[in-house]
Amino acid sequence: MNNTASKGGTVDFSRCLVDMGTIYRADPVKAVRGQAFIKCLHSYFIAELDARLTPQAKKRGIFVKAEATILGSHKPKDVDVSVIDPDNGPLMMIGVRSQMSSVGKNVLTYYEGIVGECISLQDRFPMSTIGYAYLMPLKPIKEGKEHEAVDHPRFAKLYASITGRTGQDYKSIRGIYDQFAYLVVDFDQVPPRVRDDIVQASVPGIDLRTSTFIDRMVDTFKSRMLFMDVFA
Repeated sequence: MNNTASKGGTVDFSRCLVDMGTIYRADPVKAVRGQAFIKCLHSYFIAELDARLTPQAKKRGIFVKAEATILGSHKPKDVDVSVIDPDNGPLMMIGVRSQMSSVGKNVLTYYEGIVGECISLQDRFPMSTIGYAYLMPLKPIKEGKEHEAVDHPRFAKLYASITGRTGQDYKSIRGIYDQFAYLVVDFDQVPPRVRDDIVQASVPGIDLRTSTFIDRMVDTFKSRMLFMDVFA
């Protein structure tokens, strides 16, 4: 797996994984329930996007914001990472989730919520580039459940089915993200090891890697908004 920064960024993804592993090993339960663990991933995405903003974009006041309150089709939503244009609103929005426990039990419930969130944001902002990043452990961390199998191949297929909003009519498509990242991490390794091999074997031809996620998001935006100087 490529743990380096995206092609236009400056942040080393391996550093993000090391920090997450340190927080996890210090207290696995707190890592699940607290915010510090997942905010490592938030910070990585924010730094990568900020590094990609062009001087012209910054001059116009475009900025990257954590937990921006965005009005969806029915109610406000705190979007984990957004690129905001002061005149045009959110140009890019990214949801981030980690599910470190009760993996098999809650996946379908969260899946439904993820799709609903996508629809809500696309109803309000059909031209925005919208993505989602989902982190799961290679195996459960709950005491007594460590040896239970997690069906990552199945989950990879679920997430692959809701990514890839493309075509000239992309603005009319709902419930399909522009890009998705499915991050399976073995936190028993030092440093933590990303198991992209499991995901790629399940959905060959579909890129769900976190290490390419920001590149894919930026490329999607640039392919549509040819008239906007936002990302390098």
